[in-house]
Parts: sequence; structure tokens; C-alpha cells
Amino acid sequence: SAVSRPSPGHLSRSCQVAPLPESLTRDRLKEVMTYNAVLLEKELLPIKEAAARQRQSGTQVQVDPRALAAVQGRISAQVHAKYGVTDEQVMAAVEKFGARDDPGFKAILQRIAQALNGALA
Repeated sequence: SAVSRPSPGHLSRSCQVAPLPESLTRDRLKEVMTYNAVLLEKELLPIKEAAARQRQSGTQVQVDPRALAAVQGRISAQVHAKYGVTDEQVMAAVEKFGARDDPGFKAILQRIAQALNGALA
């Protein structure tokens, strides 16, 4: 029943599905996120260019969600191949290290946001 299954919002931040490997330190997280940003910029370039063409032709910009899912899948696979961590582990590390509020992560978070906004705007 709905009563016995709490929604994800009710789970505590410390209750993570993916255990963090000891190798995923704060510095390693920054390295992973930087690699993620580089891949994101590269992978989103064709989507960005298609959106620019749509804007120039006066049509409404539409980004295929399947294309974005494919990009995310390719990035996840490359991050896992290089660093041996999953998306879930990276997100758990972001929470653990408070990366969203850490000035040391500000530049990389802005780079990721700009890559996404550039492709979707």
C-alpha cells in the first residue's frame, strides 16, 4: 500500500542506494565532475547546433528526450569506464561532500549548468 512505501522525499540523505567507494574522495569527485562536464559539452554540441538551426529557421526548438537520454547513457558509461563509479555514487558523493554549497565546486557546477542550458535553451 501507499502507506508502507515512503516516497523518495521521505528518505534521509544518508540513506544511499549506492555505497561510496573509498577512492571517491572530495578531490576525486571534483575530477569526475570535470570529466563529466567535458563529456557533456562534447556530447551536447550536436544537440546545441540543431537547436540553433531550429531557432534560425524560426521553428520552435524541440530537443528529443531520447537524444538526451542517449547522451546521459554514453557519459555514464565513459565515467564508469574511467573512474569505476556510477551516476548514483557520484550523486551520493555530491551529497556527502556538500558539493552544491561548496565554493570549491562552484566553477565546475556552473560549467555543467552552462552546458545543459546551452543545449536546452
